[in-house]
Amino acid sequence: MPRCIKWVHDRRRLVIPVLILPPEPTNDLTGVEGTALVDTGSTTSAITPRLARSLDLRPLGKRPLGSAQGLGHAERYLFRLGLKTTDDGPSFPYVFDEVSGFELSDSFQLEALLGMDILSQCDFVMSRAGHCTLSFG
Repeated sequence: MPRCIKWVHDRRRLVIPVLILPPEPTNDLTGVEGTALVDTGSTTSAITPRLARSLDLRPLGKRPLGSAQGLGHAERYLFRLGLKTTDDGPSFPYVFDEVSGFELSDSFQLEALLGMDILSQCDFVMSRAGHCTLSFG
């Protein structure tokens, strides 16, 4: 049975609560809670440098990155990304393992960006009334 996350967007942008975890797949769900921008135009998810530092993530090296600002290079990190479900199942988050995401700029106001690497594993629905659902699993 698919698991679901339901929320209401603010008609300005799509943001969703997330849990960013170190890359080691363990039963320990100790990580950093934050908010991610849902971005269907981004092929890859991303986190801020301050979040990478707080989780003591090892940089993987800079890679070319195309964006609306043009082509540049961005540091990459390996992490896990958790989404808390709102269905009747367990209250722990659904965790996407081995997310290889890029580093956002320090000026990014949220903790993370949720790109198509995660969204392509989900069914996404958004109503005109502002209700959103991600189904996965």
